[in-house]
Amino acid sequence: LQDEIREVLYFKGRAPGLLRLVFHDAGTFEESDQTGGMNGSIIYELDRAENAGLKKSLKAWVKSKVDSICPVSWADLIAVAGAEAVSICGGPNISLRLGRIDTVSPDPEGKLPDESLDAAAMKRSFRRKGFSVQELVALSGAHTLGSKGFGDPVVFDNSYYRILLQKPWSSSSSADGMSKMIGLPSDRALVEDEECRQWISNYADDQNLFFNDFKNAYTKLVNNGAVWK
Repeated sequence: LQDEIREVLYFKGRAPGLLRLVFHDAGTFEESDQTGGMNGSIIYELDRAENAGLKKSLKAWVKSKVDSICPVSWADLIAVAGAEAVSICGGPNISLRLGRIDTVSPDPEGKLPDESLDAAAMKRSFRRKGFSVQELVALSGAHTLGSKGFGDPVVFDNSYYRILLQKPWSSSSSADGMSKMIGLPSDRALVEDEECRQWISNYADDQNLFFNDFKNAYTKLVNNGAVWK
């Protein structure tokens, strides 16, 4: 399975989209009623506004080819793809259990945290999903990949945290117009929150700590809500 995924990921530019696919499938989990989670429901939800652009990431997979070698659910495939995307871009190696069973229907709408939330609302949203503030900040580090302005778009490192602490969007210089576009509103909100900022500072100072905490939080993310064979 890993070999097939790495064949798709030979072009690292696909990595951010595949990691986003994980968050949009698994991020629907709600701890109170154990609904949502890593269940492959994303394949039924691609027309939702919050999932714009994910069809392209999903099309990267020739699932029939993978199934001919190693039969696998969408949930397992997406979970492992995200882990491999992190690894191939220089992040930690993440070993995952396989055996997730796919759902046959979409998850309810409105379960993903909106990118415009402030820090307090983000913390409440992630708490409902069973995540601590530390895990929220660690998972947010995935934004180091992609085109949000946090360093090299295909290098998984701790540049997200180092750039957050610099707050480049707050510059008053007209020459820094591009800097004002760095990050999502929710990213910028985290660094203004004292509790979140402490973890941002910790990860900015210690990439190995970030890698370890991200690996643990990612594993929890893709196991939450899963139904196993």
